Amino acid sequence: MTVKRFAALLMMSFVASAGVLFAQSRLHDLNIRVVIGKNGDARITETRRMTITDEGTECYIGLGNMSPGKVEDLTVSDNTGLAYEHVGTWRTDRNREEKAERCGIIEKNGGYELCWGLGKSGERTYTTSYTITSLVRGYPDADAIRHVFLDKSVTPKPERAKVTIESADTTQRFDAETCGIWGFQFKGDLRFEDGKIIVETTEPMNSEAALYVMAKFPKGMLNPTVQDTDDTFEHKKQLAFEGSDYGDAIKEESFWDDVLSVLKAIGILLCGAAGLWGLFLLVKKMMTTTKRKKHEKWTQTVGYFRSVPLEGNLQQANEMLNAFNYGKEADYKRLVSATILQMINEGAFVVQSVMTETGRMQNRFVVKELSLEKDLTPLAYKMHEIFKKAAGDNHVLDPKELETFMSDKGNRKLVRTFIDLLCTKRDVSYYKNKQAEMNEVYGFKRFLSDFTLANERNLTETKLWRDYIVWATLFGNAEQVVKDMKAINPEFFKMDQVAGQFSDGVALPAVDSSFLLITEGLIEEREERRRKSESSSKKSRHSASRSSGEGGRSSWGGGGGGFSGEGGGGGIR
Repeated sequence: MTVKRFAALLMMSFVASAGVLFAQSRLHDLNIRVVIGKNGDARITETRRMTITDEGTECYIGLGNMSPGKVEDLTVSDNTGLAYEHVGTWRTDRNREEKAERCGIIEKNGGYELCWGLGKSGERTYTTSYTITSLVRGYPDADAIRHVFLDKSVTPKPERAKVTIESADTTQRFDAETCGIWGFQFKGDLRFEDGKIIVETTEPMNSEAALYVMAKFPKGMLNPTVQDTDDTFEHKKQLAFEGSDYGDAIKEESFWDDVLSVLKAIGILLCGAAGLWGLFLLVKKMMTTTKRKKHEKWTQTVGYFRSVPLEGNLQQANEMLNAFNYGKEADYKRLVSATILQMINEGAFVVQSVMTETGRMQNRFVVKELSLEKDLTPLAYKMHEIFKKAAGDNHVLDPKELETFMSDKGNRKLVRTFIDLLCTKRDVSYYKNKQAEMNEVYGFKRFLSDFTLANERNLTETKLWRDYIVWATLFGNAEQVVKDMKAINPEFFKMDQVAGQFSDGVALPAVDSSFLLITEGLIEEREERRRKSESSSKKSRHSASRSSGEGGRSSWGGGGGGFSGEGGGGGIR
């Protein structure tokens, strides 16, 4: 073979390869609009601006790992305004002409493929709309979207992509103060804008990229149909963060951040660092003291609230009490004890005489089956689950059994979920527009503190007295309240067996003290993990806000924990 012939063949090979490359279809823009309903269902509209070649016969959106969510009401149209015919179950074996102007769905194991015919080649725009039920799923500590809007295996990938998440209720706004947003496996920016969540790529997506989006909503903003009580959003977020750069402050600090830090340091040195810092601490202490005194004065004058506050939600009340403790360590022990008493009051736990192994009758802590009709907090349900499993088949819970169960590594996920639920926190700013709720909690606390001074002392009140003891335990003045109750109506504690156990301390036996001791140790472990996590990141302000979900750039890595839509594929075939 001559050199000229070899060169000619090489050129022909290159031209042929280039022809294949340039003949591939392209996805220029992908615009996804997600409109969320109150029940967590979402109407999704995807608009694709594409250049279509002669390759392939159809385009499809793959959605894997969808259970229990379902896909409904698929519609497809193109830039001519033509609405495609929905043929039901899609057949991939048809040719391009047979698929043109038609769409359909393929149901796969745990997922779907939403398909439509490519039709004519050239510049095309396809608009695909469909509903995903339960896109937003509920967890005990938050509600969330955890969804892959574009799978890694999709081809072709978009040159530009944008996801907009908004509420179907036009009066409802998503913002950084109440919600959170994170992105994984693509290079882009995330932000809150005009009450909506915006996710946008900043460069063309390569073959390794995908659109993993995680959005958090506070409890009460939505009411998702699907509730996952076996896990928490916080745990899911930790799984998604593994392998990501969220919290990596070193990569976040820009040149100007460094310059500003140096200038601040020089300024402080010139002005006298010790004096300025001392003045800052003094002013801060004075402001905190003023706020604390103002709050204490208000709690002493707030009007009585005589009913159980917040519809009996001890968790929410404890969050409020901890928020207004002004520098004191958050208290969770009282919440544990009050929740145990509440469960006894509901009949989920009982203290009754049982036959011991020695043949003697003794008062023991017994775990009963929990009625599905009970309206209890996720914390209470999780406590019951721990107690029930620890007690075993005989339902009698011994402190040693509880200690052994909670120390077992096999039960770590369940126990940590309980601790995460227990240690929820709220900032004082959260209660800026919650005056009615504050009046209930602090009004009830004052009512119980002044119980002997209250006018309502007749026997019709005693039906609430069990609840009063439960809440007095949360407030830390149960001993005094029981004493006042006995002075008003001593017969009540003789006639009511449960109330008698409350007053004699029988209802909080060794199980309570043992559980408190174990819980306290687990809380300390949790706080230590949190401190280590904070110290490993340099605590840059931008990094902290980004990791907490306020927006910023996405993370190339991370996204674990089983997102919906994952592994479904998609593109042209």
